[in-house]
Amino acid sequence: MKRILRDNCVASALTAAILIFCCAVLLLQAHDPRTTAKTFSHSLDIEGAGQFGLTYKAMHFNEPVYKRMQTEEALRDRINANVWNAIGKADVGFEIAAADQAIPKGKYGFGLNIEPNEGFTVVFKTSEKTIKVPLHVTKENPDVAYLTFAIFPTDKPDTFVLEGRCGKYRGTADLKVPYLAEHTHPAAGK
Repeated sequence: MKRILRDNCVASALTAAILIFCCAVLLLQAHDPRTTAKTFSHSLDIEGAGQFGLTYKAMHFNEPVYKRMQTEEALRDRINANVWNAIGKADVGFEIAAADQAIPKGKYGFGLNIEPNEGFTVVFKTSEKTIKVPLHVTKENPDVAYLTFAIFPTDKPDTFVLEGRCGKYRGTADLKVPYLAEHTHPAAGK
């Protein structure tokens, strides 16, 4: 009887070890370094004002999951909250206005919100508040395999464009820097 119990324990332990080994092999095969997020940063330095810097994980575009997120609200909410809303950090060294919302100087969590109807918003989060900046989205663009952001100047000295690209989507939002807005100086001696 003792031998049967011992043999059953050994068989159970061996079965558990084989299952753990098989799971580990499956996980190793599932890890594809080509789809692992890379860390990128982009910044805008303005002399006398400071720096606006973004550091983020360039997430791989997964079209089947994206399509499911468009039809399944609970999945979209869960993935936004646990993945996309927390892909990086924003260090805002001077006040910015985006989509008529002030983004005060400070440190923020940085992310993206995938919205219904193929919409996107950029998310700046602190423990006290969340600022969502809607992006103007176009869909007929060359595919970009990884999420990427850039900041571009415009013909207005106080306005820049924040661009996000992923898959066939390109989203943009104007960033206004009040520090660079036209202003007058008091006359000397007054």
